Order: sequence, then C-alpha cells, then structure tokens
Amino acid sequence: MTVPKALRVSLAKVADTDFDMAMVVIGITQECCDGSDLEEKLDDTHLMMLMDGPAGTTAGAMVGPELVGAMIQQQTTGSVGQTAPEPRSLTATDAALCAPLVDGLFKRAYSLLDAKDDRELLAPFEFGARVESARLFALALDAQEYTLIKLTVDVAGGAFQSGLMLLLPVPGTHAEEPIEPSDPLGEPVPPKRNLGSSMMAVNADLTAVLGRLRLPLSKIKGFAVGDVLTLRPDAFDTVEIVSITGRTIRKGVMGQMDGQRAIQLEAPKSAKISKPGGDTGATLADLPDSGALASLDPAEPEGLPDLPSFDAQPDEGGLPELPDLPDLPDLDGPGDTESSEETPDLPDLPDLPDLPDLPDLPDLDSDDLPPLDDLPDIKTA
Repeated sequence: MTVPKALRVSLAKVADTDFDMAMVVIGITQECCDGSDLEEKLDDTHLMMLMDGPAGTTAGAMVGPELVGAMIQQQTTGSVGQTAPEPRSLTATDAALCAPLVDGLFKRAYSLLDAKDDRELLAPFEFGARVESARLFALALDAQEYTLIKLTVDVAGGAFQSGLMLLLPVPGTHAEEPIEPSDPLGEPVPPKRNLGSSMMAVNADLTAVLGRLRLPLSKIKGFAVGDVLTLRPDAFDTVEIVSITGRTIRKGVMGQMDGQRAIQLEAPKSAKISKPGGDTGATLADLPDSGALASLDPAEPEGLPDLPSFDAQPDEGGLPELPDLPDLPDLDGPGDTESSEETPDLPDLPDLPDLPDLPDLPDLDSDDLPPLDDLPDIKTA
C-alpha cells in the first residue's frame, strides 16, 4: 500500500475506533521542500507538534484549528458541533488531547506500508513537544530536505473541513553527529539524539533595549534618514534584555569588551539583600562567615558584679530559703451569734435642738427703702 492510501485509511480507522468520530480524507497532496524554505510552508494559527522518530530523527505535524476544536469537543462533550469552532490561541493542553490521534495515525499507517522506501519515510513517529511559533518550529526541524503531505479532512459527516500536514524528513538527509568510538571496546557507537538535544540547539534571539519613547503618530510619519532620537541620560545603565515575545529577562549595563559592544548583566534580585539607606548592592557573598562571627570575643565591661545563678540550689550557696508565712485569721460573718454577743452595744444618739425661726422679710412696697436718686443712669445703645 502506498503512503497516501495508508494515511487515508488509517485516519478514518483511528478516528472511529479510538475517538468515535467520523473523519474522511477527501484530498491528499505531496511535495518536497528544502529545509531552509520550510518556514514559508508553516502557519502560526495551526497546532505545531514535533514528533520523535527512530535514530534521532525529528518530524513535524501541523493540525488545523478546526480539527483541534473538533477533537476537544469530542473528548469533553462526546459530540462535535455542526459548525467550525471559533479561532483561538492554541495551548499545550490542545496538543496533549490531539497527540493520540497523530500517534495512532503514524503507527497504523506504518503497519500498512509494503515498500522499504515508504517505511523509511513514514516511520512510527511519536509526539514529542508543542512549539509556539512557526519560526521555532522550522529551526527544530534540522533535516536538509522534507516531504510535505497535506491531508484535507472532512469532519462530522460534512459539518466542516480542516487540514493536517505531516512534515517528514527525507531518509539520509538528517543532520547527524559524527560517530565516535567508545572507550571500552573501541567500536563505533551511533550518537544518541532526542528532542531535548534538538531543542537546545535552537538559537534564542535576544534584543537589548536602550530606551522606550512615546511619540505621536504624526511625528513618526515624518521621520527621515538622519533624524536623531534623544534617549535618557542613563540609557546605557538601564539596558533591558528582551525575548522575542517581549518579556524582559534581565537588566544590565552597556559597555565594551575586546573592542565589541557588551552587556554586563545584573545579579538576580534573589541574590541581593537590602542595606539601611536603600542600597541593595551587597550580595550574600559580602557577609562574613558564621564561623568568623562565633569566634569574635565581645569586650567585657569592668566594674560590674557577677549575677547569681538563678538555677542554683540552696545548699550550693544560691538564694536563701524564705520562711513560711503565717495563716490569716478567720473572718467572722454577719450570721455568727458568738461574735455578736461579744460586740458592745452602741449608745443612742441625743435629740437635736429645733432650728430658730427665720426673720420676716421687709415688704417691697414699704417707704423704708432707700431712694434711687444717687444711682447713675444706665446708658443704652
């Protein structure tokens, strides 16, 4: 069976037996592509998956967003809607839910192939990792030449269509490391390559940002060759190292080394401690060793007496033993008859004399009142 026919049969079978889904391949195209031109064939809106193969080879699978949405719906709700899912950003969870479909497609199609060349091309690859961007995806695929197989898939009995593209390295074009003899036997041992080593070989682009300016669009449109932008005076002291996603990784100071521009990175914040006054330049390495602190002899003040030991026993010359306090006498309550007989009777208080009568007040109409001629007049405002 040829590769296109094996893929057509295998996808429908795996979707039906493993996921209870209706998938039909209604179109297949195949083309060869140079490894350096691979990025032009990729689409950032698709789910990009790296596949690990035998002998350290790496293939790729690019799943359309509609097919990803159908897989999520089937595995979460048990059915697929009649309309294509809305486009969204794909995540690692989407890759984990779609990986069994792609793994099953490779495994079943490989078992149906007869020709040796076809079996070398469509090897039993397995899911390795998800890649976020087409640029990183192209860098991780390091073969010199690839065979691109594009499948047009009908989902849920004609509800909608999607795509699935396989990027298969052409046998013999995979970049392998030179074989080195082993130490014990001196026999050549093939190098062990995996997805981890391939990803570590990917270049990471970092950008040094000297400063940021906010300008109106009218001024930006008027830029011409030779225009000068004024940066902050401390721009070389506050350089930011930014990844391709715009995230600031570290800060540093711009300078030069061996005649070339260089950046001295700042130490991580976790390695710094704060000093009084706000200076955070000291690191933990600047602190003295704890053993050196323990060996310091503090100055003993002179003229002060020694304090007694509070845990000393009386027979060892410590604090003297205090005598027992006598018991307090019992207080007689009000209902005690014996105590009431012993209490002497108090004498009766003498009668108080009557208060004398108050004199009569003079009549206000009497002529005996003094005249008012000597009083001054009251001035009114």
